[in-house]
Amino acid sequence: MIGAGDFGVFFNPNDFGTLATLHLSAGDKQVTGIFNNPQQTAKLKGGGFVEGDKASLLLPDHDAAGLNVRDRVTVAGNQWQLVRTPVPEGSGLTRVYLGAKDAKQSSNPAIQY
Repeated sequence: MIGAGDFGVFFNPNDFGTLATLHLSAGDKQVTGIFNNPQQTAKLKGGGFVEGDKASLLLPDHDAAGLNVRDRVTVAGNQWQLVRTPVPEGSGLTRVYLGAKDAKQSSNPAIQY
């Protein structure tokens, strides 16, 4: 069984991990996560491809702490913005859903929550 201590193998940048910068109000925070970019398609040996539906970053819970909707994240040289509240998966990991960050976008939500 895989435990929290085994995550280091998966998050290693030489394996599945991707370096990311979380741009928090308290300052930038460097983390390593598993990046899923639906624009990067996987080709199948027999033909065709598999494509995801939403860009996301999987982080250990402690690295995702303090993230909020509309926070900025830099992953793989691109700026992203959190499009919804981070979702704990119950296994010590949190999924962060990302949307394209446009310099023209406001950092304040138009709708008050």
